[in-house]
Order: sequence, then structure tokens, then C-alpha cells
Amino acid sequence: MSNLLRSARSIGIVVGLTIAVLIASGIMLAVTHSKSAARQQRLVVSNYETMALMRDMVIALQDAEIGQRGYLLSGDATRLEPYERARVRIESGLRQLEASVVGNLDATRQFREFATLAGEKLEQLNATVGAYQLYGREAALALDRTGAGRAMMGQVRLLGDSFIEGQRLLLASQLAALRSEQEQADIAGLLVMAGAFMCLVAGIYIVVRGAGRLERTQQDLTARSRLLQMTLESLQDPIFVLDAQGMLVAWNRAFTQLAAWDPAKQAPLTRDQLLSDRSPATRALLQPLGFGAVSADAASEDRTSVVRVSHDGRDFEVFRGEMEGGGDVIRCVDITEKLRDETALRQGQKMEATGQLTGGMAHDFNNILQVIRANLDLLKGELGGHEAGLARVQTATAAADRGARLTQQLLAFARRQPLAPQPTNVAHLIGDLADLLRHSLGERIAIEFKVADNPWNARIDPSQLENAILNLSINARDAMPEGGTVRVEVSNATLDRRYAALHPDVTPGPYVLVDVSDTGSGMPPEVVAQAFDPFFTTKSDGKGTGLGLSMVYGFVRQSNGHIRIDSAIGQGTSVKLYLPRTQDAVVDDDAVAATILTGSERILVVEDSDDVRHAVVDMLTGWGYRVVSAENPDVAAALFEKDPAFDLLFTDVVMPGTMTAIELAELVQKQRPGIAVLLTSGFARDLVPDFSRMGYPLIPKPYSSEALAARVRAVLAARRPRAAAKPEAAPSAATPKAPAFTDRPRHILLVEDEIVLRMSTTDMLEQMGCVVSGVGTGEQALELLAKDGKYDLLLTDLGLPSMSGEELANRVRQQYPTLPVVIASGYGPSGPLVEGTQFISKPYSAIDLQQALDHAARRAAA
Repeated sequence: MSNLLRSARSIGIVVGLTIAVLIASGIMLAVTHSKSAARQQRLVVSNYETMALMRDMVIALQDAEIGQRGYLLSGDATRLEPYERARVRIESGLRQLEASVVGNLDATRQFREFATLAGEKLEQLNATVGAYQLYGREAALALDRTGAGRAMMGQVRLLGDSFIEGQRLLLASQLAALRSEQEQADIAGLLVMAGAFMCLVAGIYIVVRGAGRLERTQQDLTARSRLLQMTLESLQDPIFVLDAQGMLVAWNRAFTQLAAWDPAKQAPLTRDQLLSDRSPATRALLQPLGFGAVSADAASEDRTSVVRVSHDGRDFEVFRGEMEGGGDVIRCVDITEKLRDETALRQGQKMEATGQLTGGMAHDFNNILQVIRANLDLLKGELGGHEAGLARVQTATAAADRGARLTQQLLAFARRQPLAPQPTNVAHLIGDLADLLRHSLGERIAIEFKVADNPWNARIDPSQLENAILNLSINARDAMPEGGTVRVEVSNATLDRRYAALHPDVTPGPYVLVDVSDTGSGMPPEVVAQAFDPFFTTKSDGKGTGLGLSMVYGFVRQSNGHIRIDSAIGQGTSVKLYLPRTQDAVVDDDAVAATILTGSERILVVEDSDDVRHAVVDMLTGWGYRVVSAENPDVAAALFEKDPAFDLLFTDVVMPGTMTAIELAELVQKQRPGIAVLLTSGFARDLVPDFSRMGYPLIPKPYSSEALAARVRAVLAARRPRAAAKPEAAPSAATPKAPAFTDRPRHILLVEDEIVLRMSTTDMLEQMGCVVSGVGTGEQALELLAKDGKYDLLLTDLGLPSMSGEELANRVRQQYPTLPVVIASGYGPSGPLVEGTQFISKPYSAIDLQQALDHAARRAAA
């Protein structure tokens, strides 16, 4: 009831304030109009004063003329006194008159004309007096007889009368405005009284209905209280409020669990109880905030508002906010998982930095291996049936392959190795590895295989997965010098969002789980934390490189998978590989037709390493190609200028000379548009300078003879023959020429900002016989299209930096209406697609790309 009375009193106060405001507003209007009337009145007075000043000026000029004539007639100097006094009056009066007409344009103009004429009149009078004093009376009278002075005085009177007439008109308008303001002030006063009366009636009405509204207000306050409590309950972190006396006045369920307090059965808590031994959790969290160190009434300026506290194996950030009327709001945030994520992030950054360092080590080593491998391949063909020589060549080839694998391990950790991901039956792959694993682990190690029912397929590089499982099994064997058991399990697993929240590198979804475990001695936590670091090993010198686990880590991460180690001293070690699941069918390798590796085309080879150049020339010549070589781009450009009849330019990327390999490629394609270009480098693909802007296929060093032969044939097959090119009409300036193509698209422009995905997609398209130009942004794609419109298809990711895939597709369709566009994304399209645009979902398979190419071919044919 008291609340209702207070509410009614509040409503009465509101009504009274409203009436007061309205009355005050009316009074303000009345005062405003009264002040305006007073201002108009002052203007009227000022207008009268202005007219008086003008009359005084005309009289002063007349007095000055009278004094001057009296002096001329009598010659008495005392007769000049009126003249001199009039001059002083005129100067002072003109200044006052000028100030009085400020703001009135017409009056100001008339004043200036009058002031000018008055000045001329004074000068004329002064000249006459001076002539009398210098030349005598006759000279002065002669000047006066001209009549100029009298005519000038007449003009003065006319200007004065005109000015006064203008002021009279202004005075009339000001008097009218004065009367209007007075009338409006009277009306405002009446309106104030009427408004006050109406407000009084409205106030009585509001008070009469106040009881019902007060009840509804009380209900609304109750609902708001419930909403506030629900809001507190929605917070997972403990939060509570202490008033100025230290009593607990608000809390949520998380706080009751933390304090082990039941509000339904126990009395409300106080600050002292929260700091007592009966509640160790709240005591541990509140004491660092300064509770208990000072009295409740003490000044709190130096009390800490945020502290970090550890209790019962968990880490908390405790926030304290002091209320204006006294009391505190305390929130305890559990940051255990946050700290764990920060630790994982720092570890990931360290691994990434180490990977960037190791990625550049492959260049020179790959060049050396390329020379060795190429010459061994050539020597193998020359030995024929010499078994002993072939055995030595085979041994040397195996050593070269081992060196290449070492380089691949470095690139794998750096996540820069070229992968060939494809749908793979992991269970079948493990079964094929069984004999190799038993032979590699020895008789003292028992090996067990366990495969779940209906295991899923994974999209990975099968050869790299075999290496990973073999590395993990060998590591497990080395951890059991006295013998033990290695178990390899294959099962299906789904990583949910909660698990992904704890591991930032994980994407929620289905995975194929490969678990390699052992019964060895296990690893301590500090060793597990460094297990994936390259060159870190617990083995003695000469017993290992420390690259095995780092290679597995890099391979799994590059394959968009997840890896984790579970180990404890005396309980063994388990390494779990989560490989991304695919719905695509597994391709039977036996059904793939053999590729033709020979040809008769003419090839220009550019390589600065003499050994590599000679080996490559010998291999290409042995396959039937006509080969010309050059040691740098400058020599190659000179050769091409003399004889441009080449079908393929095969060049290293990093070479000496004034011209780069990319400039050479652009030069030869400009002079011979039908020529194909194939690049090679010992650097990883994404470490080649400006590779994203090259737009040319690349084969990394070291490469085998089979790989080189297959890549040369693919590039030559994908190029557009010059003889088959149909003449086209010259493009207009408004619409750039879109490339025409026949059959299936061959020249693909790939736009993907993720380097790993760009590389894997490029490999899939190249295996289909396509020539791929890969870039990372939409701006680079538009630059390549403007530079050379040779492309048959644009394949772009949806999420690109600065320009999205949809924006790029819209611009391409406007500039190149006949160029097909395919957009790929892990999400659906944000809206309807532009005509001529396809959409495929990530992850996409080779079959998806094949269908996109076929769809583009059908549209082109239609």
C-alpha cells in the first residue's frame, strides 16, 4: 500500500511539474514578446534620434555657410566662430549618424552620399575662406559668385529630406511591429492561463486513474525483477551483489554452486561469511580484491578492481565494480580454457615460425637431387641388361629418393609439400601396409590392427598417409626397446563444436580416425609439448633426425585434419590422426589409362645449372622432342628472336641475368601466342617470388623423369593450337574480348587465397589436362584477364580478401559475358547467382570439378 501511495505521490508530482512547465512556457512566450516589444520601442526611439541627427547636420552646414558669408562681407575674423563650431558639430554628428544606421542598407547608402556631399561642401567653404585670406576679398567673392556653393547646399537639403523621409517610413513599420508584439504578448498571457486550466483538469483526470496505473506499474516492476534475475541466471559465470552493509542482495545459480549455499534453506549470506572458512572458494576469490583488508566503511580508491586467482585447479578473473550508493558487484570469470587456448595459440605460432624457416632449406638441395635423379634415370636407360650396373643405379636412386623424402619432411612440417589428395579407403590402405609394418618393426614387436564396421573414406594423399603411419609405428617401436605391442585402429569420429572451441585448428565435422598406440614407457608433458618441433628428438646422436613427428604434423594439418598426442609415463603413447571424411567414391588406380610420354614438339629449355640443363636436354631428346637450351633468360630471348618456332618454353624461375624468367615467358607468348610455358624451381610453390602473379604451371624440383614427361605432355596438350584458332571480330572498347573455347575448358584461372587449397586444386585440374593460373585475390585475377584473355573458365573461392568471389563474378560477367564462372564455398551462396555462374560446395572432389568443366562446355556449345 505504501508503494501505491508513493506511486500516486509521484504521479501528482509529475502532473504538477507538467502544469508548471506549461505555465512557465507561456510566461516565457509572454516575456519573449515583451522583450521583443521593448526592442522595437528602442528601435523607434533610435529612429527618432537618427532623424534629429540628420536635421542637425543640415542646420550645422547652414550655420557654417552663414558664418563663412559673414566673414566674407565684413572681414571680421570673429564672424568665423559659427563656421568653426559647425565644422566640429558636423564631424561629431556624422560619426553618430553613421553608427545609428548600421544594419540598414538603404540608410547607410543615403548616409554615405550625404557624408560625401557634406565633405565637399565643407571643402568649398574652406576654399573660399582661404582665398580671402590669401588673395583678398574680391578673389573670395569671385569664387562665391559662381553659385556652386548654393547649388551644393541645395543638394544637401534634398539628401537630408530624402534620408528623413526613409526614416519616417521605417518608423512606421517599426511602430506596426511594436503593436504586433504587444498584441502577441497579450495573447500569450491568455494562452498561459488557458493552458494552466487545461493542465489542471488533465492532472485531476490522471490522479483519478492513478490507482489502476500504479497497480500495472507494480506488476511491470515485478516482471522486470524476474527478467533481471533470469538475466543473471543466463550467465554461466558466478555473479553476486553486496549492498553497502555487506549483505548479499542479488546472485545467480552459478554463485550458489560456487559458495555451496542453498538460499531456500539457509539465511542470506554476508560479506563476513563469504570471507570465512565455511566458504573457502569465495574466500580465495574475494581476499585478493581487498575484502577483509580494510573495513567496510573505509575509502576504496586503492582497491583492485580486477585480479587473477587460481583455486582448486581452475583459473579465475574476478571483477569488482563499486556502486555509487555503496556496495559491490562481483563477477568471477573462469578463464581456464582461455589460458589453455592462449597456450595453444603460442605453440601454433612457434610451429608456424619454425615451419617458415624450414621451408626455404629445400631449394639448393632440390637442385642437387634433381641433377642426381635425372642422370640416374638417363643412365638406367643406357645400361640396358647390365644387372650389376642397374643394381648400383637402383641403390643410388634409392639414396636420392631418401634425400628427397628428407626435403619433403621439411616441407611437410612447413605445410608446403605438394600433395595429391584423393578419396582413399583408409582401412584398405592400412591392410596393404600390414606386411611392411611387420617387417619394419621386427619380431619383438607385436602389431595389432582394428578396423571399425563400415569405415568412412578420407580425402588425403595416400602415399603421405602411408609414410605417416610408418613413421608413427617406427617411433612406437623405438619407445619399446624390450618389446611390446603397436596397435593401429581405424574408426569413424565426429568432432563437435565444443571440442573445436578447445582446439582452434579444428573444424567441426566428420573425420576418419587413425590411432597408432604403443605399450611403451610414455612421455612426460614437457616432451609431448615439443614432440612436433622439427629436429627435436629424445634419441641419442645418430639415431634419428627428429623430423618424423613434425612431418606427420605438417601432413595432417596441410590435409585440413587434426592431430593429438595422449601420453603418460608408464602408460604408453597414442597418436590420433583425424583425417577429413569425403563422400566421393575411391578411384581404382588400375583403371587409369597409361599416359603417352613421348612427342616431337620443339622445346626451349632455360636452366642456369649446367648439370641440370644437360640432364633435362638428354631426357627430353630421348623422348623424341627437339630441344634447344640456354643458360639464362637473356640468351634464350636472343635465340627466340632469331627462331621463334617453339612449342614449349621450359624454364627455371630463379636465374641470373637482366631478364627474369617471368619476363621471358611474357615476351615469348607475346611474340608467339600459341606457345606453352612450364616453370620449375627448387623452391616450394608459395616461396617462388611473385608466384601468385605468374599464371603459369610449375613442376617442383627434384622431379622424376616420369613426372617431367607427364607434365610436359599435359602442358602441350592443354595449349591452344594456333592453327585451330578462329578469327574473331575486334572487341569494342566498352566490352573486352572474352576468350572463345571449344570442347572442355582447358585454360583455367583459379582464384583462391588459401595457398594449400590453391595448390591442391591446381594439381587436380592439371591431372585433367588443364593449364592453371592461380592467384590469391580478385584484383590479381582481373589484372590477368585484362592482360591476356586466354582463359576458358574462372574458378573462384567465395571468401576472398578485399573483394568477395561474388563481386569478382559480377565484374567478370560484365566485362567478359561469355566467360563461364564457377564459385566454390563451404557455405551456400548468399543470394541468387548471376547468369552464367555455377556454384560448387567445399570440399569438392575431382568429380565435382569435372562436372563443372563439362557444364561449362555444354553452355559454350549451346
